[in-house]
Order: sequence, then structure tokens, then C-alpha cells
Amino acid sequence: MLLGNTLNEEIRRLGEFVGVLQREQELLTRGDIEALLPLTENKTSLTNQLADLAQARERQLAQLGLAGGRAGMEAWLAGHGEDHAKAWQKLLDLAALAREQNATNGKLIGLHMQHNQQAFAILMNASNRAMTYGPDGQQSAGLGSRILGSA
Repeated sequence: MLLGNTLNEEIRRLGEFVGVLQREQELLTRGDIEALLPLTENKTSLTNQLADLAQARERQLAQLGLAGGRAGMEAWLAGHGEDHAKAWQKLLDLAALAREQNATNGKLIGLHMQHNQQAFAILMNASNRAMTYGPDGQQSAGLGSRILGSA
């Protein structure tokens, strides 16, 4: 695959990835956690494809005798016209957008986890008090009560 083709395929896949991150954010905002599983599988697949494409780009740069990463791409772009330079900038812009969305989604996931932990703590506290009785045999929510059947 030619370097220009690899670049275009990276843009296409990264655009799909950004779309998945946007959908993930919508689901997290609505609290539709059940719908996240199939999305996560798609996200993982796209992540692997993007990693493969980035490695292919690096190999192609090396085969051309160029450095890896941004420096190699800039050297290659110097001799390959404005269309490829625009494509490279589009890839960089999509990558920045994906990073921002992923960070936002991570924060939303953290909020959901915090909410779940708080709800769990409330339920545990309520269940610990539910079966306690005072010395007079009446159910009690206070300290110093005994569990039914203990003496």
C-alpha cells in the first residue's frame, strides 16, 4: 500500500472511531449502559485497525529512508503536494478530537462509577440496619441494637 493510501485509510478509520466515541458519549449521558457493550467491541476493533495502519505508515516511511513519526511525515509531505498535506492535517485534527472525546467519556464513566459506589454504600448501610432490634424487641435503626437471635 502506498503511503498516501495508508494516510487516507487512517483518516477513514479515525473518522469512524470519532463517530463511535460520539455515540458512546450519547449513551453515557443518557445512562444507557446496556447499549455500550456492542459499541465497546466496535471501538476495540477500530483501535486495533488504527494501530495496524500507524505501524504500516511507519514501515513505509522507513522503506523510503525517512524518520518515523511527525518528522518523517513532514519530510515526505514536502515532496508530495498540498492534497497530502491537507490529508495529514485532517488526520492530526481527527486524532486531537478523538483524544478530547475519549477524555470526556472517561470522566463520564468515572461519574457513573462514583454514583454506583454511592448507591451501593447506601444499600449496604440500609441492609445492615434492616434486621436489628433493640432490647425491647422493637426494630431499631440506632447504635447499640442487637441482631435478632443474639444474646
